Amino acid sequence: MTINHKDLKHQSFPSYTVDDWVTSVKNSLKNNTIDSLYSETYENIRLKPLYSNEDLEFTMVEQIPGANLRIRGFDSIGEQQPSWKVSQRIMNRNWDEVKTLLTRALANGQDSLSFDVDYLSNMEEIDFSELDTQNIPLFLLTKKNFQLLLEKALKIKTLAPDGVIATDPISCNLHQGELDADNPSILEKWGSQILLANQTLPSIKTILIDTTPYHNGGANAVQELAIALSEAVFYIEHMKRYGWQPSQTVKKLVFHFAIGGNFFMEIAKLRAFRALWTTIEKAYGLSSSEDRVAVSAETSTFTKTVLDPYVNMLRAGNEAFAAILGGIDYLHVSPYDEAFRENGEFSARIARNTQFILKEEAYLNKISDPAGGSYYIESLTNELIEKAWELFQKIDALGGIVEGLKSGWIQNEINQVLNNRLLDVEKRQQSVIGANVYANPTEQISFIHGTPEKGDCNIIPIYPVRIAQALEKLRERADDLVSNGKSLNAGLICLGSLKDYKPRADFVTGVLATGGIKTDWGHECTTLEDVKKYIEETKLPYYCICGTDDMYKEYGKRIGEWIHANYPSIHVEIAGRFSAEEMESYRSSGIAGSIYLHQNIVEKITSLLNLWEV
Repeated sequence: MTINHKDLKHQSFPSYTVDDWVTSVKNSLKNNTIDSLYSETYENIRLKPLYSNEDLEFTMVEQIPGANLRIRGFDSIGEQQPSWKVSQRIMNRNWDEVKTLLTRALANGQDSLSFDVDYLSNMEEIDFSELDTQNIPLFLLTKKNFQLLLEKALKIKTLAPDGVIATDPISCNLHQGELDADNPSILEKWGSQILLANQTLPSIKTILIDTTPYHNGGANAVQELAIALSEAVFYIEHMKRYGWQPSQTVKKLVFHFAIGGNFFMEIAKLRAFRALWTTIEKAYGLSSSEDRVAVSAETSTFTKTVLDPYVNMLRAGNEAFAAILGGIDYLHVSPYDEAFRENGEFSARIARNTQFILKEEAYLNKISDPAGGSYYIESLTNELIEKAWELFQKIDALGGIVEGLKSGWIQNEINQVLNNRLLDVEKRQQSVIGANVYANPTEQISFIHGTPEKGDCNIIPIYPVRIAQALEKLRERADDLVSNGKSLNAGLICLGSLKDYKPRADFVTGVLATGGIKTDWGHECTTLEDVKKYIEETKLPYYCICGTDDMYKEYGKRIGEWIHANYPSIHVEIAGRFSAEEMESYRSSGIAGSIYLHQNIVEKITSLLNLWEV
């Protein structure tokens, strides 16, 4: 039967309810329940498998940017083109090199003067007169060179408006266990510098609220948001001592966020921030024309790896995409090799071009809040708002951000989240491509050698962490063994035909690869004699039996007993998860352990590498 194309406009999809969907899913799940499709985030938000308008039934979804709580953007339609400044941070030790790289970056489309101030080894040679600071805004964030930067900037008669030269006395030295904001002399000096800068450079933003130390220490989105609000309140109240009204302080604020790998959560985080911030500003009695603050973002260092580093390009692209959809004013995309070396020209160009693709090819500079209206993202945004406000109130009840850090309560809360994140990676419940899944055991790796900076530690430090660090240490240990002449080869005793052993052999191969251990798949073993022949031919220090449960019942214990009797130094294990009683039975036959799904692979690989070290 043919349908007249003119009638197609009258066609419609049938309407279904959530109950219809649940019924259909239950039929597909068979033995599993609908609850198996729910999951928990590190923010203690329960994610549903399906979101509908019922999830927003009692929530007013904002329709346009610049209205109500500003969830869809600070700026109203028509006020400002919804774009962001490409603020790639140039990283080099030498000022002359920085100038050259900045000039090249500007010629290639960058539109702000941004470099890593604290990485420079010759800070005293900085000369802003050598840069086009009149037409191109500065975007400089610093932990320890704020005064020197201001002194350099004050020598310039004209600076482009909307520039940033800022520091955060609260978070700048948390990695060293130091809290500058609790030091009266440091805080007094900082306040004086803010006042001086305001007199000579009134358009420059100088007060930074940098949440990246918390993010890179393992904090979740709720904690980042609550801490950002708490820091802002601290600075507003502190500047009152100098006679500043809240509106004066707000004009100087720059909020700087790190954007992690949970795409939708990061979009919701930035949307939730605007609602939370608008609430704070209303509490201070500011008008809608006074509550606009600058929001900056950088892609996370927490998510980056030295293993399979080119994957970092994809991670950074995903994070940059989320930042732009969430709404930011400045963006830095980390080069893929930032975790283990000074960026080269290639990696810096790729990072910068990531932004240009999103701007010039994906046209993300032409739209405002494209995620708005999504049942999932709107629901996620609302949950973040509620949870972050509740945590902000807890911090406020402790006496504010400084007291919360001094007591160690905030660090303890962050560490709990961090430990959960790391454990999930070690158990492969959270995938890190190239590290705990799809690892390449033959990869040549550039390892990092260094220890966290330590100061006087008058508070509990928040050290920067990368999520794959434990796995990277394993690979470094494996590489050391190989460089000392060890051959990290493990044998797989493959029982039956390919279809019988392949699923578990693939799984074991993937697990061992995370520790740099290669696998030798033995020929198909259908009898005990085949197994004996394979072991006698290879004589490796470690074997893992792979096959079906039925084959294990027939051959598992016999293989263990034969190896134990003839080659007691060989370590043999079996693939699969077994009851305590079954595993004890296997151990009694000489099988030392097992490899199974959601096992702690860091602990497993650590114990296996001991075999080759011995």
